[in-house]
Amino acid sequence: MLLRIVVGYHFYKEGTSKLKSGTFTSKYFLASAKGPLAPYFRGMLEDPDGMEQLCIKRIAEADGIASLEIDSDLTFSIWNDFVDRTFSYYGLASPELMEQITNRIDQHEVDLAEAIESGDGKAELALIGKIADAKRAVARIQEQAARAEMILEDHEEQLTDFLSINEIELISHFGAVERLEGFERDGENRGDVAVYVDSLRGQVDSIRQDRQKKLTGWTGEVTGIWDSFESQINALAVDEQAKLAKMSIHRPFDDVNAKVKWIDRIIPWFDTVVGVLLIVGLFTRFASMAAALFLVSVILTQPPWIPGTTPTYFYFIELFALLVIFAVGAGRLGGLDFFLGIWPKKKSARLRTEIEVQS
Repeated sequence: MLLRIVVGYHFYKEGTSKLKSGTFTSKYFLASAKGPLAPYFRGMLEDPDGMEQLCIKRIAEADGIASLEIDSDLTFSIWNDFVDRTFSYYGLASPELMEQITNRIDQHEVDLAEAIESGDGKAELALIGKIADAKRAVARIQEQAARAEMILEDHEEQLTDFLSINEIELISHFGAVERLEGFERDGENRGDVAVYVDSLRGQVDSIRQDRQKKLTGWTGEVTGIWDSFESQINALAVDEQAKLAKMSIHRPFDDVNAKVKWIDRIIPWFDTVVGVLLIVGLFTRFASMAAALFLVSVILTQPPWIPGTTPTYFYFIELFALLVIFAVGAGRLGGLDFFLGIWPKKKSARLRTEIEVQS
């Protein structure tokens, strides 16, 4: 019973902390998956290596040796398409909307003249403000096309500068993947050395952590450029245009319908619900088996028998605890499963009594 409550509390705390933060992602864990199931886990990601987001493209040279280059054409095409779609969606630079607002200004000016004549100072001030707002809206609509072009060019320049400044490091980073994985490749002496000599194993882990830190920094900066572009294009909408829901730019490296997005939504609730069920001892066998299978899936992303994987021994400990909870049906002691099992027991006891009487 105590084991059930402790494990349940751990799942509950993990789930609620993920829900509160709202930033949980399994992206990095899946991206670093090793072993025979690694292609399946990495296939859940849109851009597991970050190459597409960072505009890194693989090309094949004449001798068949793959090489890398910076190519931002796809990103710029997506940005241009987003500008076109926002113009159509909001009706940016719309002559019809400008005419509507101009007519509104004319009516406000008529109302203003009447307010001045009647001496209604409060209405006069309100109308002056409305006229000023409407004139600003017309001016902004007239500038929308030019502003959109300026925003597009500015962000294209920002991305181009970023890629130009970091080009050598980016190419080296992605070109060094095979070199790093060489330490972990089965069947080679250097793989055995990297795994079984603590100092070298530590160096490999340190290199991997540094690489991930750099990659996170680069992708974060590029994401910031995308966010800024999306936000500024949406901010062009004024007056009736701004009442529409904001447009979202398509990001091929971060699709909202990607499998990993669904996983990130489900896991916090899964942890929370499983934790609550274990704590109160309700449907304990179902909850413990579901949690055990979840931990098995986590362990399979980093199999301990594969060189260079992230340690998952603590998951094994909790996995065995869950199997014990499942085997003994721990919810029947100090849990709500006791009440679920009481009626079948009474019924079977009554049947045994009737059989004995009849015999």
